Amino acid sequence: MIQLRFTTTKPLFFGGVFASAEESEPLVYPANIGSLIQKKVKGDHAYIHDDAEQLAGFDIPMFIDGDFSQLDQPEAVQDILMLLPSGEYKCVAEVINNGYYLTLKK
Repeated sequence: MIQLRFTTTKPLFFGGVFASAEESEPLVYPANIGSLIQKKVKGDHAYIHDDAEQLAGFDIPMFIDGDFSQLDQPEAVQDILMLLPSGEYKCVAEVINNGYYLTLKK
C-alpha cells in the first residue's frame, strides 16, 4: 500500500471573509507527486488534530498523493506523512464521529 501524504494551507477565513488565492495554496508542494488512490473509506471528512494541528497551524488537511485506504488501517501499520515547511512528520488517523483525526504518531 502506498504512503498517504498531506500538507495544509494557511487559514482560509479571516473574520468571515475569504482569504486571497495565494493564502490558500498548499504550504508544501513536493516535486515528486504521485496520484491519489481514492478507494471507499469509512469516514467522510478529516481534520489535523491535537499536536499535529499545533505544528501545522491549521486543521484542514490537503492530501497530496497516496492511498486513502491508509486511513482505515490499524494505527500500527498506517503509513501517513504530514509535510510542512518545518519538516516531515509521521501521523496516524483515528476514526471519530465518521471523520478522521490526524495526529502525530507517538
